[in-house]
Amino acid sequence: MPDQTRPALYSLPQSPPNWDTVGIFYVSFCASWTFLLLLGVVFLVINRKNPILKIRGIGLSLAAILFLHVYWILAQITYPIGLTLPVIAAYDIQYFFMGIWFPLGVALFHASNTRFLHVAKRQKQYTQSSNLPIKKSGCNGADTSWLCRLRNMDYSKRILIYIGIGIIFQILLTVGMWLMCLKYHPSFGIPGTELSSATVPEQMIELSRGWEWWPSALWQVIWTWIIAPVMIWKAWGIRDTLGWRFQTIGCCLSNLHATPLWLISMYVPAFEPVNKYFSSSEWIHISVMMFEVFTVFVPCWLVVTQHRMRKRAADSNAKWGEVSQTTLRASGSLEWKSASAAEKGLTIDFLDKELGERLFTMSALDHVLNENPGPLQEFSALRDFSGENIAFLTSVASWKSSFPGDANEDQMRDAFTRALVTYTRFISPRDAEFPINLSSKDLKRLEDIFERPARIVCGEARVDPVTPFAGAGNPQSSEGEMDSSDAWIELGEVAGRIQYVGEISDAFDATVFDRAQAHIKYLVLTNTWPKFVSEIQEQRQSGETKRSDDTGNSSSTIASRISKLIRSVL
Repeated sequence: MPDQTRPALYSLPQSPPNWDTVGIFYVSFCASWTFLLLLGVVFLVINRKNPILKIRGIGLSLAAILFLHVYWILAQITYPIGLTLPVIAAYDIQYFFMGIWFPLGVALFHASNTRFLHVAKRQKQYTQSSNLPIKKSGCNGADTSWLCRLRNMDYSKRILIYIGIGIIFQILLTVGMWLMCLKYHPSFGIPGTELSSATVPEQMIELSRGWEWWPSALWQVIWTWIIAPVMIWKAWGIRDTLGWRFQTIGCCLSNLHATPLWLISMYVPAFEPVNKYFSSSEWIHISVMMFEVFTVFVPCWLVVTQHRMRKRAADSNAKWGEVSQTTLRASGSLEWKSASAAEKGLTIDFLDKELGERLFTMSALDHVLNENPGPLQEFSALRDFSGENIAFLTSVASWKSSFPGDANEDQMRDAFTRALVTYTRFISPRDAEFPINLSSKDLKRLEDIFERPARIVCGEARVDPVTPFAGAGNPQSSEGEMDSSDAWIELGEVAGRIQYVGEISDAFDATVFDRAQAHIKYLVLTNTWPKFVSEIQEQRQSGETKRSDDTGNSSSTIASRISKLIRSVL
């Protein structure tokens, strides 16, 4: 039987709030930072359809930040009002927050960071040299095991399921160890886990230490010293224009100090004077603040910067659009394309001072899309993570150029089949991995035309009793229907050899994608195109500067190398 004699700690009276200078500072700082954070969160939510934020999936990252911020608030008010609570209740709150709440927040946060690596990998499918499939293969989860359904799930949903399983295990572990420890509840528990110290200060130190805290420490070590370095290593070679790499690496680096200093401050006596004003968990909450800076305030700054860039592109297009179109038509590509631009596969000399702001016009973008969209396609996929936009524009342009004038029924069905491929690859929210950003009105119009045929193709609905496709090489099942698990990929690969024989909407014609095409082209003009032009100019200028330096036999100093490294990180 456990000893029922309670140490003096359990009868320790509650203290009044500590409103000295330090206590006032903590409360004031907590209120001010929380207010600024909420302003940033509201700003991001309002601008959630911005390409910089939409590709991030900010719902998961903001949920993680709010989780972590609740624990951060708890740490800031510990000094002024922590002693107003019963001692055991205060340590119970800290134990459960550290054991359940904080690991959940960190798990959600790093899950949102892994989305960066996932998006960067999947965007490679839009590059010319990519071997990735347009849509990753899976299995027919509706007819087979739960494992297949898990594999076919959206990446974010699948990550949340993994986190849910892990946090359930952590809750059971945390609650189970709390129930076993006599020092948190002297009336029940495992003998030998009660408080053994004689004085109240020693008993309070004993409450904050022990084997029941080590699972939380282990999770922190796994996230900060195993997963985070791996993410840094994988993200290091990615050079995006969205600030996402900078955000991910910054968050990973800012968390490395937290667990070591938390453990040192608890177990090293020299930290006791510091712990009186700056509790051990504050070392963790410094990293939480840095998470908030990189996840909330940096994207806010990027959105404002992008707004200025978009305004510049829109103003340049409005001012120089017609003049630029005339200039490009009159010049001819062979006259104004320099040798260095030709070597890079470019169709415009981006350093031509006579073009100036005309480079940021729709006519310049149209010229590149018509002549050689390859470099822009590579840039949009690998740097801007918007490769689906350029791929959609080139796909629609190719489809429209081959649309028959006086089409008979067979030609119309062939054109509809190829249009259906474009819809499922780039537009359909159910089928496209990266659906293009359309207004709800335009999306609804295209869904009315293509959604039912798309559902037939993708297997969520079947046309019975006739087969949805007719033509050579049509794989059919014993009932005369196409295998829905493979239909999507086969549609893209054999669209020129099969025909959709279902009902075609009367609204389908050669202009069916015009509104979507115009909308996406304007998005490219005001988002991706200015970045592409600026990057080409910077590369060309830096290349010429380097050649000039080499000609002058100049050598790079240590300072210049460090500066180059810092620029590569930022």
